[in-house]
Order: sequence, then C-alpha cells, then structure tokens
Amino acid sequence: MHKRWILRKVPVLILTFFIILYVDFQRRTKHTAIHHPSPGGASPQQHRSIQEAQLSPARTHITIPSAGGNPEAAGRAPEGHVTAPATLKLEDIFIAVKTTGRFHRTRLALLLETWISRTKAHTFIFTDTEDQQLQSEGYNMVVTDCQSDHSQQALSCKMSAEYDGFMASDKRWLCHVDDDNYVNPEALLSLLSAFPPDGDIYVGKPSLDKPITAHELLEGNATREVRFWFATGGAGFCLSRQLAYKMAPWAGGSRFEQTSAAIRLPDDCTVGFIVEKRLGVAMVHCPLFHSHLENLLLISLSNIAAQVTLSYGMFENKMNSIEVKGSFSKEEDPSRFKTVHCMLYPFTSWCP
Repeated sequence: MHKRWILRKVPVLILTFFIILYVDFQRRTKHTAIHHPSPGGASPQQHRSIQEAQLSPARTHITIPSAGGNPEAAGRAPEGHVTAPATLKLEDIFIAVKTTGRFHRTRLALLLETWISRTKAHTFIFTDTEDQQLQSEGYNMVVTDCQSDHSQQALSCKMSAEYDGFMASDKRWLCHVDDDNYVNPEALLSLLSAFPPDGDIYVGKPSLDKPITAHELLEGNATREVRFWFATGGAGFCLSRQLAYKMAPWAGGSRFEQTSAAIRLPDDCTVGFIVEKRLGVAMVHCPLFHSHLENLLLISLSNIAAQVTLSYGMFENKMNSIEVKGSFSKEEDPSRFKTVHCMLYPFTSWCP
C-alpha cells in the first residue's frame, strides 16, 4: 500500500518541480530595462487604467536621467537595486496640503479637525504665512517664501517646495491635495497598496476630457506644441518615490519653477508635463479623486467610503458638495466634511 502511494505521488512531485522552474524562468525573462526618452520625446499615446498600472511588471533598478546642472541638487536614486517593503503603511505616505495664510482659520481648520487629525504625523502643510498657534500644536507647517496669490508662479513655487520636502523625507509616496479636499486615509492606503511597490506611478484624475495642449518655450524664443494628460491638483494626485526620483532634473530645487515657466502653465500641469513628456510615463486615471469642478452630487452615498478625496466649493454659481445626511445641517456643515468624517469614524469625540 505504501509503495503504491509513493508511486502515485512521484509524478505529481516531478510535475510540480517543472512548473516551479517554468514560472521562475518566465519571471526572470519578463523583467525589462527602463527606458528614458529624450527631453523632447513623444508622450504616451494613451493613459493607463488603474488595472494596467497595478499589473505592470515591477521595476527595481532606478536611474535618474541627466539634464545638466548639479546632480546633488537634483537628487539621486539609491545605488544598485531598491527593494521596497512588501506592505505599505499609512505613515509611508507624505501628504502635502497646499494652503495660504488667509485660509488657516477656515478651510485648513476644517481639515485639521477632520481627516488630518488621523494623519497628523505625516501630513505637511505648505503655506506662505507663519502661524505660531498651529506650529505650537505640533503640526508640520512648512512656511515657504512663495507669494500668497493664486498665480502660476505662486502655485508652482509651493509645488516645488512640496517636491523638495518629499525628496528629503523617507516616505514612499507623495500625495498632493488642496485645502478644500477631504482625504479618506484608508481609501488612499488601499489604492496605493494595489500598485507595484517599486513602479513608476502617477495617479490622479484629469479635469479635462482630453490631453491639454501647451506651447513649450525653446531657445531663441521658438516654441513647439505639446500635448499631455495631467491630474488636476484640485482633486489631489500621488507620485511614487521611484518616479519622483526620475523627475529630479526638471523638478528639483528651482528647476520645477523653470519647467513651469517654459510651458507657461501652473503646478499640476507641470507635473503632468514632466511625467508624460519628459519621462514617457503615462498617467493613471483614477475616478476616486474629486475636485469642486465636477458635480459632486453624482457621488452616491453607498460609494462615499471608497472615495480617496472629496471636495466642495462653488460650481455653476451654486454650492457644490456631496449629498449625505447626518446630524449636522447644511448650515452647520456646508462642505459635508464633518458629516462624512463622523460616518467613517463615528467614535470621534465631537461626533453626535
């Protein structure tokens, strides 16, 4: 009996052994080298879906393309192979909030009371005004020397500070949001955890239904037309560290503002330009990010917990916010952020 059992098992073991060898061979041969197009290279023909980005092969060797200047200022990828931890944690995400001094007690205060209360240690607030009260309360306040208006220069100045702040950190993802965004930390973690831990990922939501057209300024005052997708900063977007390293020649230090000036477009457009036109990496379009420039009433109550960001503001001359009922009236909570926060975290001390 024992001998017959062994004879039956031997072919199975042999077949299993050869399957393991075959899978290992396929995994080794599928690894492809990273290609960096020249600065004037064409952008990808189409954007990536979330599923395509999640299934893309992992890339473990990082090389930063050179664009002249001081390589130390541009930043360098670690030498050799980068092995990312298997499990992403919420504290691995550098959340950058862009704001201005006049909104510290209104827009920003709402965020501090709601979602930032759960991500305080790794949320960094980029502003243009000193605030001793917030700094004394332990918030990560980054006071830039950027202008306080909403000009292209001011916006790009703050985005440059966000990028440099992230590159100086040990975080694995940079996620940018505005001061009118609600971030669902668990949904954000779930989304980013689905991507390859060492992939080139630029994920967000475009505000346009087609690539933007810009005119890049060249030497001798010549220009050329370029088209690319970009994730609107008003909905938020995220960049993996591996991709951020490769952006350094066009984004590190003063380079981000220079790149923005070359295409004469603001910060979020500049990120898309660098990623798609300079690096040839397609943006991942994700419907889970939201800005006040879309009709937020279309988000169903049953899907709110799955959304990565929400927003509020004026849209078509009316207050635009999600439709959700709760203990707070619309007069008490016009953004509906408090209502959503209490729905997600009902044991918050101030929730009814």
